[in-house]
Amino acid sequence: MQSLQELLSPLIKDDRVLMDKIKQQKLDVIRKYIDPSAVKEVRPEIVESWIRSSENGLDPRHYDYPPQMDPLMFEQLLKKKALLIQASTPFIHHLENMLSHVECYIIISDEQGVILSVVKALGGNGFKLEAGTIWTEKTIGTCSHGMCILLKSPIQLCGPEHFSHIFENIACSSAPIFDENGNLEGTLTITSPNLRSHNSQTLGLAISMAMGIQKQFQIALQNEIFDAALENTEEIMLFSDDDGKIIRTNMNALKIIELFGRDLIGSQVEDVLGEQPFFKSVAETGNTLSHIDFQLKYTKKKLFLTSIKPIKSKDKISGYIVLLKETDHIKKAAKSPYAAMVKFTFDTIIGSSPQSMKLKSMAKKFAHFNSNILIQGESGTGKDVYAQAIHFENRPNGPYIAVNCAAIPQNLIASELFGYEGGAFTGAERQGKPGKIELANGGTLFLDEIGDMPLELQAVLLRVLEDKMIMHVGGSRYIPVDFRLITATNKNLLDLVKNNQFREDLYYRISVFKLSVPPLRERGSDIVQLIEHFIRIYSSNQGIDEPILSNSAKYLLLQYNWPGNVRQLQNTISYAVCMSNEGIIRPENLPEEILSYQPPSGLTLAQPEPEPSPNEIILDNTPSMKEIEKKAIMKALHESNNHIRGAAKILGLSKSTLYRKIKEYEIS
Repeated sequence: MQSLQELLSPLIKDDRVLMDKIKQQKLDVIRKYIDPSAVKEVRPEIVESWIRSSENGLDPRHYDYPPQMDPLMFEQLLKKKALLIQASTPFIHHLENMLSHVECYIIISDEQGVILSVVKALGGNGFKLEAGTIWTEKTIGTCSHGMCILLKSPIQLCGPEHFSHIFENIACSSAPIFDENGNLEGTLTITSPNLRSHNSQTLGLAISMAMGIQKQFQIALQNEIFDAALENTEEIMLFSDDDGKIIRTNMNALKIIELFGRDLIGSQVEDVLGEQPFFKSVAETGNTLSHIDFQLKYTKKKLFLTSIKPIKSKDKISGYIVLLKETDHIKKAAKSPYAAMVKFTFDTIIGSSPQSMKLKSMAKKFAHFNSNILIQGESGTGKDVYAQAIHFENRPNGPYIAVNCAAIPQNLIASELFGYEGGAFTGAERQGKPGKIELANGGTLFLDEIGDMPLELQAVLLRVLEDKMIMHVGGSRYIPVDFRLITATNKNLLDLVKNNQFREDLYYRISVFKLSVPPLRERGSDIVQLIEHFIRIYSSNQGIDEPILSNSAKYLLLQYNWPGNVRQLQNTISYAVCMSNEGIIRPENLPEEILSYQPPSGLTLAQPEPEPSPNEIILDNTPSMKEIEKKAIMKALHESNNHIRGAAKILGLSKSTLYRKIKEYEIS
């Protein structure tokens, strides 16, 4: 790392004889009259910049005002750089006050050299500087913040060290501003139109202020990431002060607002939750309490599971974090608090189609071996359901820790998985925090959306799987871990391997056993069972009688192709139960995408029988999707005189798919 003295310009002393010499040397270098190495009074990186500037078609004797960014694009850039501008504002004002006796400009640019803001101190007479100007080596030649961007280092330029003659009487000191990963975000420049007002302290001041802006910017960036993390959790989060007054919530808190009847901010936690004994206990002992069932005082219909953690500052409680979860989504297991997160076992998975029965049988066998399991399938098919069932079958008393690799910001996923030591990064908890892998010790780690894990983290995960040890971010010791790994993805990992987006060695490590969860449209009778189940669940949750599904509504549900799979069916039934009238779900009670769906030619169901009376409407004896599809294929073959290409065209299928289905359904 260079010392401050090495970063200073030798021309800071305003030596006019030396300046005239350098002006001539600059022209001679550009004209190739002398070798660049012959210029001893100017730093080599500046001489190299002169040459590049000339090669870009610039002439030091002529000056064209640099281009302005398109106003709409500049407006978008300002929005993108809002955190940087916000972080720099107080420092700019401080600099302005410090330099109130000096004629100068204070400039913030982005990493491309676009000027984001300009502040003039003491009038700032001289040349024109405007926000939105593209001020780079390519547009105006050698300049301090252009050099700062290229070198990613502080620099000072004086007089003729600049390329253009218009800057031969000014001095500039620039310092870089980095994000927490070391990426350049922008620069701070102090420009003096008068060489005599610029001195060696100016560069030190620019460096000091840039470091202050950098620290403030990184904190703001961490806060933004923290805010994003709040909204990517399933939990309802309330933050209160030491008196229990709610000062912040996440968006999931809207679920409580709907029940509470007014805004939560400013309300007391006990007004929302009721005077619960556990809140008083946390306040008195300072200990975290978790996994407690209770009833909200203003409703009998919803129960929540809560975790309350005190926030401590200098051994005093300064506030509380309250985490709430709907108990409808939690299945308790007596021996482990973590097992309470597991909702499904093989006995509770809905579905008795041949495909589902085969999948359950295979998964149950895999569960009794400790090898890693990869679960593949479209979004919404229930991959997480099988992961939970495998855990319950094999390690029911151990923790079950689920992580969605796609939902965590990339710069946080390492600390989420591996944990961190206190003070490991800006915003880290003082006492540190265990990671998800460590929490899964003795149980199961479920990594959903594994295909979205960053490549650099894949290498670390591979090492953990090989060594069964982890190290906290910022730590220096290894921690042994024992866990069962289950991963899931809706992507083709082998395709990602071919495209160098997923490590081949990790793929084979995580896929010792593979399960493929078929889409709902291929699971026949499961659809009817799931419809019945969801009607029962949502009716019970709302405290209403179960509505009856009309034949015409059932017809539409059975012919739909369910691109969103079980998750979409679940949402559809929730909507239908809500919209039903007179205890009957009719077609008009279904979402628009169900009503407007047009199935492929040849695969439509026979129209339903006329609606019987409500007492006669039942779900029994409904043909499975498998039976319906088999009949449609037989009909198409008959119409095409058993010509495969013709039948495939009628059905809207490829020939290979049709051959496979003919074999599957044993059609002669």
